[in-house]
Amino acid sequence: MKKLNKLVILFCLALAVLNCSSDDDNNSIVDNAVTNKITVGDSDFEMNTAIVEPTLNNSVFLSLTNKTQAQIEASYNGTTLNSVDYFTARIGHSDLTSNVTYDLSEISSLEFIVNGDVINSEYENGFSQFYNSGSNSDLEVTSGNITVTNYSVDNLTLTFNFVRSDGTEISGNYNGAFMSLDDEE
Repeated sequence: MKKLNKLVILFCLALAVLNCSSDDDNNSIVDNAVTNKITVGDSDFEMNTAIVEPTLNNSVFLSLTNKTQAQIEASYNGTTLNSVDYFTARIGHSDLTSNVTYDLSEISSLEFIVNGDVINSEYENGFSQFYNSGSNSDLEVTSGNITVTNYSVDNLTLTFNFVRSDGTEISGNYNGAFMSLDDEE
């Protein structure tokens, strides 16, 4: 019986040693990886929701934000949102198409503002990171594009790359569900 107890104790110790290995550190890297984000220089901004809104004037309004769909819907009903990061692009086509790259010349409006507020359903305040036309020429985007690799009923997958006039590189990606807003709603 003493031999059996010793074997059980040795077995438990072996399990404890094996479970405390350094592979836990590798898992934390995967868990902390942000897949839907915008990178401006060395700064990453997580994006949680995409919105696609085809309009009547032959363009589509695309936006990404760090807020959830539930928070966005609550803002339509008067809830104030703080610390909102908000990317917008107006693309000169009637709707998005899978496997298409939209060059900067096809994007009539482009802007990314961080740390703003949504008050009475309007975006206010915040700090501009880049745009295609504004008061600070260093923040103006001089080249780039948006590539949509999948646009289906339940998924939007896109990437984009831009360069500001001050040389700062900008990249972004989004892969997930999206809110579709229609002029007729």
